[in-house]
Amino acid sequence: MGSTSPTPGSSTCSAGRPVADPPSQEVLLLGDPVEHSLSAVFQNAAFSAAGLDLRYVARRVPAAELAEVVRTIRRDGAVVGANVTVPHKLAVTEHLDRLAGSALSLKAVNTIARERGRLVGYNTDRAGFARSLLEAGVDQPARALILGAGGAARAVAAELGDRAAEVIVASRSVAAADDVCRLLRPRQGRAVAFDQVDRILAREAIDLVVNATPIGMDGRSIPLEPRRLQAGQVIVDLVYRPVWTSLLLAARAAGARPVNGLGMLLYQGAAAFEIWTARPAPLAVMRAALEEAAGASIAEDPAGP
Repeated sequence: MGSTSPTPGSSTCSAGRPVADPPSQEVLLLGDPVEHSLSAVFQNAAFSAAGLDLRYVARRVPAAELAEVVRTIRRDGAVVGANVTVPHKLAVTEHLDRLAGSALSLKAVNTIARERGRLVGYNTDRAGFARSLLEAGVDQPARALILGAGGAARAVAAELGDRAAEVIVASRSVAAADDVCRLLRPRQGRAVAFDQVDRILAREAIDLVVNATPIGMDGRSIPLEPRRLQAGQVIVDLVYRPVWTSLLLAARAAGARPVNGLGMLLYQGAAAFEIWTARPAPLAVMRAALEEAAGASIAEDPAGP
């Protein structure tokens, strides 16, 4: 009996069964840490649904190795793009050929695309945050408080600059918070030290709080004193693993409205997909894959600890 040749796009394993060749091109996630990330789950589902020969791979990149990793990506034509997460969204801008779209003003990048041999930095965080607010029904808070001053905080501040009368940015570095406030209109932003957060919540009417720090990723930490939260506030936590952080559970207990970070994750990812592929994102596929992996719905209200 003659041998059987493998079909195109497959190879033959030692037992004679055809197995699919691995995708020939990759999209990377650059960050430290990356173990918690769910991006590969819904991006690979999207690539498969679109029939694309692409694979999304998370890669831990310590800060000291970022420049060399970007140089390697530039040389490796098999890498068509990347996402960038903490702590590299600001630092990576120095290693790209140019910035485009909102990344120009934000000076923060979460998406890299290879365009005519050049690495171009984009920011889809702002669009992702805006769409997540829309889905959550959050419109125009009078006064918003942002915790953090990194890349995600910059995107959040820029979006809230079009919505809120006043935006307070709290960071361990007041200089970093002040730099975020420069994205806002004159006298619209206020930079404060992080240790002032509880005092502000106690003395001022805050309609919206956004946690744009990693505090809460351990499942226990909380960036503020829970008793300072009030009924009627909207509390957004960009941490999405765990989905229902200690902050969101405290918000619910206080009668505030909790909004988890899955929405921003999904919508920034969908925008990135469209940059890499120049085709519409299969949003329903991405959402289903993300919610299954997270074990929670974007719109779900936490039932409690």
